[in-house]
Amino acid sequence: MKTAHAVAASLLATLTLSTLAQAEERVPAGPPGSVLNTPSHAHRLDVGGSFGFNNAGGVGFFTGFGVAADVRLVDFLSLGAGVGGGLWGPRFTAHSRVYPLGVSRSFFLQGALAYNLGHDSYFDEDSRDEVRISRAGATTANASLGYRMDLGSRGWLAFEAGWAFRLRPAEYRATGRRELTDAEEQALRFSRPGGILLGISGGFSVL
Repeated sequence: MKTAHAVAASLLATLTLSTLAQAEERVPAGPPGSVLNTPSHAHRLDVGGSFGFNNAGGVGFFTGFGVAADVRLVDFLSLGAGVGGGLWGPRFTAHSRVYPLGVSRSFFLQGALAYNLGHDSYFDEDSRDEVRISRAGATTANASLGYRMDLGSRGWLAFEAGWAFRLRPAEYRATGRRELTDAEEQALRFSRPGGILLGISGGFSVL
């Protein structure tokens, strides 16, 4: 019991000192929830990298990495864009975020449109049985819930999860000396844009 009391007293003292230190800092004032009452009051433009499934960074692995930027127009609204590579080719994404609780260290709701250019590739490129896969362009409408947090004075980290809805079928065509195997068909279906959306991004606030 004494240990619990000591821990509670230490936490209370730490919180008190932290509150007093923040109170002495001269920062702009604003209404509750306003970006002026958060550590990110001066940070309007985020730039960084992203990777994950069906987000701006594409689908997994190194080829799923992308770059993104997000600019906050007002306290609770931002617009952004990203470009990256995925298993369905280069991807361009435009998004809008709403921060119901304020911008800094808070949850956001995001809606986005992503266009995947498609590309051509080969199965068994080094053999006589090569098969050419032509992937057509595909568009998804994405809805996700995310969380953004500050890292130090300028860094930031964000997580998002949601669903990517295909606006039309992600079509592909196979041509070559043989038919696709079941495993190859499954791999192509897995790599199509759409479905579960998971992403992590991070970078710096430059404005």
